[in-house]
Amino acid sequence: MVSVGSKALASRRDRNCCNLVEDNLMGREDKSYNQGRKKKGMSRKAKNDSFGFDADNSNKSVSGRATDGTAKPKKSSKYQNTFSEPQPSIVRKQVDPETTKYFSEIVNLFESDGVDLEERPVICGNALEEARGKEFELATDYYISHTLQILLEGCNVDHLCDFLRGCAKVFPLISMDRSGSHVAETALKSLAMHLQDDEAYSVIEETLTNICKVIVASPVDMMCNCYGSHVFRSLLCLCGGVPLDSPVFHRAKSSMILAERLNLSTSSAPGNNLSHHHQGFPGLLKFLVSGMLKCSEEDVKYLLVDQYSSLVFQTALKLFAGHDQQLLQIIPVLLDCRKENLTEGNFIEMTAVSDIVELMKEAAYSHLMEVILAVSPESLYNEMFTKIFRKSLFELSSHQCGNFVVQALVSHARDREQMEFIWEKLGPKFRDLLEMGKSGVIASLIATSQRLHTHEHEVCKALADAVCLPNESPRSVVDRILFLESYFACVEKSNWKWPSGAKIHVMGSLILQAVFKFQNIILTRGRVVTISPVGRGM
Repeated sequence: MVSVGSKALASRRDRNCCNLVEDNLMGREDKSYNQGRKKKGMSRKAKNDSFGFDADNSNKSVSGRATDGTAKPKKSSKYQNTFSEPQPSIVRKQVDPETTKYFSEIVNLFESDGVDLEERPVICGNALEEARGKEFELATDYYISHTLQILLEGCNVDHLCDFLRGCAKVFPLISMDRSGSHVAETALKSLAMHLQDDEAYSVIEETLTNICKVIVASPVDMMCNCYGSHVFRSLLCLCGGVPLDSPVFHRAKSSMILAERLNLSTSSAPGNNLSHHHQGFPGLLKFLVSGMLKCSEEDVKYLLVDQYSSLVFQTALKLFAGHDQQLLQIIPVLLDCRKENLTEGNFIEMTAVSDIVELMKEAAYSHLMEVILAVSPESLYNEMFTKIFRKSLFELSSHQCGNFVVQALVSHARDREQMEFIWEKLGPKFRDLLEMGKSGVIASLIATSQRLHTHEHEVCKALADAVCLPNESPRSVVDRILFLESYFACVEKSNWKWPSGAKIHVMGSLILQAVFKFQNIILTRGRVVTISPVGRGM
């Protein structure tokens, strides 16, 4: 049996020499941002650039995604941020051999099953006491960090909070380290588990308050770091009272998002159906988000197009879904509109509209704007619809990133009047959108037409016309919708035939499913057929 208290290290000699260790902050695979879709019209990847969200680039701003997993800053972007510059190396003391040996013995002890369940919290607590004053060095050590995770999972709440208070001042640095980020997240998950005990609430709140004060003093670096962003979002979820594996934290795949939009209901907005496993810390959540938004105006411009900070903002918005007062304070900042420049009752500066439109052509911001549209209070949504989208609807629909924002806008249209305007702008452009591979816009428009019970006949007719040549018999309209990509890739469309062995186009299939949900309209042999209660009419 190994000694696990302070006496085990009594013979350790003080060491004055320090080694400088450079930690390469290589990128964690962030599954919240999936790689770009290969299917035409389902990817936000720029045509001439290759970008990736699951890449080893912790200090780079990425404005797109790639299928090869690489990440490169988009040099052509006017919003390219300064955080893409390499960060200085983190300087820390190297862990001395005595300490390394001690924690190795702890691991061996646990792996040998020589610890009773009742003894485990005591041993973990004693080991964590030995880490006091060396939390940063140990948490960022590749091997010892794994041991710390075991200790943080097994200790009681007092030792857990003591450890976090001891490293509060360097918590952002630990969170931005490849190994340290796992330690930080393990600690937060353990705190969430201990919140099942009501008596632990006050000590956990005090501990989180210390950490949050350090973070908000300088949140930018942590938000824009691939590891730091991950920990930041975990902290937001913990303060918001939702589990750290909540859908709020992990971004759904584009195909899943679209599937939800095709069955859109008033309760489908992000955050409306959150499962709160504990009461959370609403005051700390507001404090954290407020600190994020107090960055300089110049910083905000960069944060909006950084993929990792975008994820942080998205998480915050989802956590505040349904809380209109907070959202009306947060969203204007994310639209790069400052209160001092706004008149009463307005949330969007007209002078900022053109910049917002350009921002929506950036992958990171387009993701953020989708969430903004989903959670916006009605008054703000209506103002965005009127000021931002009225003159740019087709322009954005044609863009590889902007079209996803338009899908969100259409899916969350509030009334028939808005649908009427959308139809006027996009209805005559169905063929153009399909040729450009922007079938998702059409799918969203069809679903919204059904939800608002308006323009069903016109939508179906426009869809049939879009896949038929002038004066051509519409007998193959369903076939062509099922194989959209094959059909529009064909030069001689009049000679197109059902491709043997080819896969059905996913978006085309979803479009047909949406059309078949109309109660009184169907497509048959390419024609729009109205079904009456007593029979069928043409």
